[in-house]
Amino acid sequence: MRANDAAKLARVLALLGSDQDGERAAAALAAHRLMHRLGLTWDDVLMAKPEAEPARPVPPPPDLLGAVESRLRQAQRENEDLRRSIAQLRRRLEATIQRPPRRDEDD
Repeated sequence: MRANDAAKLARVLALLGSDQDGERAAAALAAHRLMHRLGLTWDDVLMAKPEAEPARPVPPPPDLLGAVESRLRQAQRENEDLRRSIAQLRRRLEATIQRPPRRDEDD
């Protein structure tokens, strides 16, 4: 039985404790109809095994750890390459700024 069907049945069965005869009769009929619609008997419901707890996550396979380590090394190499490129660009920029402006020889 699905969780929402079980919840609906529980709400209907709770009405069996009503002080009103008609409310109790209507709840019993609603429960019977719900069970019939679901194709279940009272034995099915009363003897139902509780749903199993969700399975615990399976640890990742060992090769996944190797893949993560490989990707980390790749990212570290890329970072070093970018640092070298930035340093080179910084040196070129500083050299350009420190150089006196060029004058055209045609003056």
